[in-house]
Amino acid sequence: SSVLIRCSGKEVAADDPDGLFREAEDALKDEHYVTALERFRDIKNRFPYSSRAVDAELRIADTYFEQESYLEAESAYEIFKELHPTHPKVAYVQYRIGLSYYKQIPDNSARDLTAAYHAIESFETLAEKFPSSEFNAKGKEYIIESRKRLAEHEGYVADFYFRRKHYLSASYRYSALLKDFAQLGYDEEALFRLGQSYQNIHMFGNAKDAYQRLLSEFPNSGLKGDAQAAIEDMSKHPQP
Repeated sequence: SSVLIRCSGKEVAADDPDGLFREAEDALKDEHYVTALERFRDIKNRFPYSSRAVDAELRIADTYFEQESYLEAESAYEIFKELHPTHPKVAYVQYRIGLSYYKQIPDNSARDLTAAYHAIESFETLAEKFPSSEFNAKGKEYIIESRKRLAEHEGYVADFYFRRKHYLSASYRYSALLKDFAQLGYDEEALFRLGQSYQNIHMFGNAKDAYQRLLSEFPNSGLKGDAQAAIEDMSKHPQP
């Protein structure tokens, strides 16, 4: 007689991968993540050559993701991609790799933002390898958001140096912010701070360039008066 496994009040034949898969899906839907993982793993181990085993591998990664175990999810998606490079859902898997990294980006600008670089790289791979994928539109949005987080971090470090009067170090960081993260909403403030940094170390030519660029690119800036006053003040100094 067939062995029966009791799951959530229902009996499922142990030799029925489809029945077990339905049970695992129900557990996932009900947010019973530990049970879902057990069921999906059971299918994978007991029916390694069935199509359900491959489906279960992918759903294990999805379960980790839904559980907000993003490190484990990213790893499971990566393994799936390596084992099944031609799977019909491989674009989805690449998207979820990027999203798993994105979800690991810390909110605090002072923290390590390596995950943001990995997220950008993963979404760029998605666009490059699967240009017609439905997931690319969202991927591009996440690239912009990841870049904003990196820009915030660069601005945080620049401000840290500026507040401590390490103006040369601050100037490097504001320059990097303007070069690497342009048009993400930080240019106006960065140009003004760059001008101030140069002015404080008597690099008046560089300072004027930064202020002039601010006036040119942001003619209605609230910092316009301060920038103009700084340029006038420096014109009284002989150029070094």
